[in-house]
Amino acid sequence: MITLLATLALLVEPAHWETPPDVKRSDYPALARDLRINGTVTLECVNNEDGALSRCAAMSAKPADAGFQQAALAIVFRGRVAQLAGVPFSIELPFDILDEDDEPLRQPWEGPEPGPEHIQAAQAERSIRDWKVNEMPPEKAALLRGWMDELYPDLEAEKAWHAAGVARVLALHGVDYLPTRKPIGWDAWYAQVTRASPEDPAPIRNEMRRRYCAAFDCVSGVAVD
Repeated sequence: MITLLATLALLVEPAHWETPPDVKRSDYPALARDLRINGTVTLECVNNEDGALSRCAAMSAKPADAGFQQAALAIVFRGRVAQLAGVPFSIELPFDILDEDDEPLRQPWEGPEPGPEHIQAAQAERSIRDWKVNEMPPEKAALLRGWMDELYPDLEAEKAWHAAGVARVLALHGVDYLPTRKPIGWDAWYAQVTRASPEDPAPIRNEMRRRYCAAFDCVSGVAVD
């Protein structure tokens, strides 16, 4: 007879990966990616006979309220495990590839200037700061909104210089549309757009990171006393 403790032990049995999912910078939630915050998500999963994951639930994340749980659920199914089918097991999925000083170095732009077709295509770029603040606890959301209003007072100007950087990169690669899959990979694309933008976004991002990590533990996500 399987006892309750034995059943619970099965639930926390760690995964034995055959092919672990490869976490890329583009997999990070937007807030964590922009502020260069790493994290870890604990999931509970079940697999099929072939090792493919059939279902997973995100149980917890560190830091909390930064979008890591949703991000983990989007990528964990890339992996394949060597587990008994149908038996729940746990996964500790790390997001650990970013560095605090991981900002592209700024240099004068030496590439081609964009034409009208590149400028028009760049307008389709996604929101420049999709941090999902509305999904955070109210007090944390209010604090972030206050910082954003102070540090990013002119959203339209920010969108304009970001789009200018995207347009330059499109011209550099000779494409007149915004590709869903970046031709040089998301990381290299991010670095080139940052270098190509007329304004350097790094100082403001660094200040936002400093404030965020001073107010919230960047490991756990809880408020700092």
